[in-house]
Amino acid sequence: MPNATALLDDPILVEDELPAVGQSLPYFQLVNRELEDVALEAFAGQRKILHFFPGIDTPTSANSVRILEQMALDLTNTVILHISPDLPFTMARFCSVENLPQCMTLSTLRGRDMLKNYGVLMMTSKLAGLPARAIMVADEQDRVLHVELVKDLVQEPDYEAVLAVLST
Repeated sequence: MPNATALLDDPILVEDELPAVGQSLPYFQLVNRELEDVALEAFAGQRKILHFFPGIDTPTSANSVRILEQMALDLTNTVILHISPDLPFTMARFCSVENLPQCMTLSTLRGRDMLKNYGVLMMTSKLAGLPARAIMVADEQDRVLHVELVKDLVQEPDYEAVLAVLST
């Protein structure tokens, strides 16, 4: 049975299954702000927060990036990967304007299969083809510790749950 999210309570089906807690993160290769391909193994040995969102130019997505980047200041050996279909230039401009120099943005420009492999690809609604809002936390060995598919795209993820899993 597919997962689901919503936009203002209008249901949206999401393709495939999210990785389960305890599973290994699926392989991915995405594009960084220099238009270079970056794979999961580039972050080996670090804890990871994967932050999926439909686009940086929405208030909820922009605010989530700001909040997560503020959280990152207190986290050790943890990288936050902000993942969206936005062009790398768009995300780099956002991070520059917002004065977020450490902001790690990755585009699905050449890695759209990742959205399906991670169970976040929206299949229905006018937003079909974009990622749902989701957050995943993995340890240094890429083992999933926490997964949340946000119930409605206008809501932000549960930041306290992310911090709780990272503090154990």
